[in-house]
Amino acid sequence: MSKLLTIPNLLTISRILLLPIFAVGFLVGSRNGLIVSLLVFALCCITDYLDGYYARAYKQTTKIGQILDPLADKIVVSIAILFMAWSNIISTLSMIPASIILCREIIISGVRDAEEFSGSEVQTSRLSKWKTATQMIAISVMLFSAVLKSGCILKIGEIIFWVSSAIAIVSGFVYCKKHVF
Repeated sequence: MSKLLTIPNLLTISRILLLPIFAVGFLVGSRNGLIVSLLVFALCCITDYLDGYYARAYKQTTKIGQILDPLADKIVVSIAILFMAWSNIISTLSMIPASIILCREIIISGVRDAEEFSGSEVQTSRLSKWKTATQMIAISVMLFSAVLKSGCILKIGEIIFWVSSAIAIVSGFVYCKKHVF
């Protein structure tokens, strides 16, 4: 089997390829469109879990997978945040954690690229995995709140979003301390 065409890599690539459908759901501008976006985002979250599971369980970890998986996570989360901001799903105050998360992703991508370029192998930390998980949960809850038009559920999602931004700061600092300072 080709190093690119492993089940984990195909799942990772599918996350990126699903994003136009996610975007169209928002652009439709209806409750059904939001349901489509929510379902696509949930599918992206599931494939994120499954690609890691399959890579470990079937020893299909590849160099391209180590690069693509975190990149796909960053793209999925960033696109979701941008569309939620654009459609006013998140409050003005929640633009603060959104900005923190987006800035952290850009900074870490740069550091990661520099490490990869220098030949170092970069492993994703457990804290970074928690960061991604809380971001995906927060985004899922906020999308769900938009489908239901529930302010209460939105507040829960935004609290989780703030927590994920705090984890993003800590994990970003730990990552930079390990790889830069």
